[in-house]
Amino acid sequence: MSGLLRILLVIGAILMLMFMLKKIRMAKLKIEYSVFWISFASILVIMGVFPKIFYEISDFIGFQSPISMVFLIIIFVLIVKNFFMSIQISQLENKIDNLVQRIAIDRKNDRDNM
Repeated sequence: MSGLLRILLVIGAILMLMFMLKKIRMAKLKIEYSVFWISFASILVIMGVFPKIFYEISDFIGFQSPISMVFLIIIFVLIVKNFFMSIQISQLENKIDNLVQRIAIDRKNDRDNM
């Protein structure tokens, strides 16, 4: 990995960390959601500072190129994150449907009691 690419990787990851911390302080992002992104940015910093670790891991696993392993891991992690977000969205949609139905029933009961 070239020196310029490593510097850009570290700077980008640090900027992402700062952005997440700013959003947490402004109460625009819950801490539980930001843990994933902070962890992701931390791994990018480690990749930029210590690239030999990923070369060794990719050789051990049997990848021909470390970048192939990194891409595969990043794609896998983002697919898993997307899956869990889909589950959470489905649960929230079910809660909204239940609340709307409860409000409709309460309003109908109020009209019938008048």
